[in-house]
Amino acid sequence: MTAPPSTAPPVVAAPPLRRPGLHRATSGRVLRATAVVLVAWAAVLATTPAQAPWRVALDVAVLGGVHGLAALVALRDRQPGSPGAVPRTALGVGLAALAVAAVAGRLSHPEHRGPGTWVLDGLHLTGQLGVAVLLLSLVLPLRGRLVVAGLGLDAVSTTLGLSAVAGTVVLIGIGDDGTDLATRVVLVLTGVDVVLVAGAVALFSVLRPSRHGVVLPVLLGAALVLAADLTAGYSVHRGGALSPPAAYLLTAAACLALAAAVTRPVGGTAAVVPLGAVDRLRAWSTVLPFAGTGANLLALVISAVAPVPAGWALLQVLAAAGCLGVVAIRFQVTVRVARTALEQLEDAFTDPLTRLPNRRGLAARVDHWLVGPEPVTVLAVDLDGFRRINEEAGHETGDRVLQRVAAQLTELAAPGTVVARIDGDDYALAFLGDDPARASLLAAQVRDVLGRPFDLDRHRLHLTVNVGTAVSHLLRDALGGSGGPSTDGLLRCADQALAQAQASTSGTAVHDAGSCSQTTQDSVLAWVDDLHAALAADDQLLLHFQPQHRIAGTGTGSVATVVGCEALLRWAHPTRGLLGPGEVLRAAEHGHLSDAVTERVLDLALHAAAGWWADREVPVAVNLSATDLDDELLPHRIADALDRHGLPARALTVEVVEDTLMLDPDRALQTLTALRSIGLRIAVDDYGTGYSSLAYLHRLPIDEVKFDRSLTAGISADPAAAVIVGHSIRLAHDLGLSALAEGIEEPADLELLHRLGCDAVQGWLTGHPLPVHGWVGTLDLGLPLPRS
Repeated sequence: MTAPPSTAPPVVAAPPLRRPGLHRATSGRVLRATAVVLVAWAAVLATTPAQAPWRVALDVAVLGGVHGLAALVALRDRQPGSPGAVPRTALGVGLAALAVAAVAGRLSHPEHRGPGTWVLDGLHLTGQLGVAVLLLSLVLPLRGRLVVAGLGLDAVSTTLGLSAVAGTVVLIGIGDDGTDLATRVVLVLTGVDVVLVAGAVALFSVLRPSRHGVVLPVLLGAALVLAADLTAGYSVHRGGALSPPAAYLLTAAACLALAAAVTRPVGGTAAVVPLGAVDRLRAWSTVLPFAGTGANLLALVISAVAPVPAGWALLQVLAAAGCLGVVAIRFQVTVRVARTALEQLEDAFTDPLTRLPNRRGLAARVDHWLVGPEPVTVLAVDLDGFRRINEEAGHETGDRVLQRVAAQLTELAAPGTVVARIDGDDYALAFLGDDPARASLLAAQVRDVLGRPFDLDRHRLHLTVNVGTAVSHLLRDALGGSGGPSTDGLLRCADQALAQAQASTSGTAVHDAGSCSQTTQDSVLAWVDDLHAALAADDQLLLHFQPQHRIAGTGTGSVATVVGCEALLRWAHPTRGLLGPGEVLRAAEHGHLSDAVTERVLDLALHAAAGWWADREVPVAVNLSATDLDDELLPHRIADALDRHGLPARALTVEVVEDTLMLDPDRALQTLTALRSIGLRIAVDDYGTGYSSLAYLHRLPIDEVKFDRSLTAGISADPAAAVIVGHSIRLAHDLGLSALAEGIEEPADLELLHRLGCDAVQGWLTGHPLPVHGWVGTLDLGLPLPRS
């Protein structure tokens, strides 16, 4: 157990504080040892005279020690997941009261009822109330109408059954002497015991019974208290002591059981664990009402052959009738629980939005089909552009679109065809048989019907639909008889065909059996898994650096100054060799690893720049993705990285692709403004490949425009491209921006760009990308350009 929080300054050498109380393992051993003592004491009680002085001393010592130990454990031994402070305190007080009653009763050994016996009865009732508070602490956290109803009904039926049996036993003990005051007291205490036992028994129907949980020892303790009171009542009416030794023994054993209960977790875990709908249909929840009825019948049989008051038989008949009524009501509750379980089972196989089968429901039907001899055809349907509908029209409209698609697919499906929504905007259709014409016609109908424009919530909406088809027997043939197809295998093949459909003009494709027979090396899942491994390693993701030069002259002997470099990501894959950034970015996008990749690239770039910055202040440029611009913490992450590597903000340039800026201009403006505020230089990469213009880009806090190689490569032989680039350079300068041309490989292109006023160039003509050591080794602020 841990110590409570303290405001005092910590002392390094001090041992950890512990709450007062017994450790659970220690308390368990002590309670077991005490149980052994009780067994030995029982042997002494059976073989020695009760009035011997040494017996009185021994009895007082054992009773005081056992009850006191039980009270101490209940009050002080708090364990995680066990009942809280209030029920433990109430039970501890109750056990202490029983301890006082046991010791006082043994010392006085009352033979007849007097003022002292009323005190003992009050102490005994206090102990019973402590058990009642513990039971209430277990019942009150329970939630759910059916749970509470089942608990109440089980408690009522158990109470009626136990009352009938206990009352019969007490009345047989009374015989013909009548019910005097002592008898009435015994009946009251026994009735309280019956209620406690019934409550503990009823908890079995709503809590998971466990031999390590709290319910079993509570039930045992309550049952032992009931047995002790029945024993005392029998002794009273047979002319014996009000508290015979057997009653002492049973009460002491009950105290040990109850003390063990509060050191255990509720339901066997750290919290209350109500049974699920299916669990509540099992034996514990159905046997209790019938057990109550059986107990009443047993009491009737016993009373028929034993002397009991004449009116008692009528009470037993009424109690039995009450139990039968409870059984009838409990049966109705059980039916409702069963219906709830069936509804939950149906919900597990049904998409809640469209009420179509979900992936699990589709698998249940298709797996059943695959057992048979007939092949199964699966069509995977994907809605292109659905994310745009959610973003522009709202998710409520998007949900209605999904419901509309579900209804249309259901109308198109022939009888026997299963239509399912398997994920997001992905649907599937499955039917028995291998009919290429039917599958092709259904795919065409799906594209035609779903692709028609429609009006919804004042929006004119268009959907583009792609369909991929897979057939089970083709997959079986591809496996070469080594294993049968499965729903997951069919869906994987259909998804691969869907990817082919998205890349084709027809929008439909049928899977290729060879590619579906195994997970190929080009599987996206394999790439994502490999990227996880690369991020965990220290030597797989690395950077090459390509110089950026400012042109100082052209022609023979021309020179240029290194003004920066761009960090280009490389992947030293252990089996595929050195890979470019495309594979990294593709895997990062599918595996949601873009943030992690950006973090690694920033760290590598700044670590490298820190190695040359003290001698050569050459900034490094790093590319940012659309995901990075959506990250509100990106400016803070970059600032922390600069501080960590001891670099100023001017050592880093961030490059953003033009199209990325146009996806969410407002968000891009917010992020770029925050990056500018920490002193970073910002460049627009791949300018000329998108649909924006410098007239719009001037609203963004940018410093440089990088013309894409599609405009600048071969510009000396393309007059139109020269005109466009020339006007764009002049406009960039008018807006206060610098211009950099990428992809420069020909001296003639370099000459023309110099005449057009381009500020800097980057390309193989002026420098190849190099690993960090090669780059640092060749870095020179006066590096001459190659001769033309």
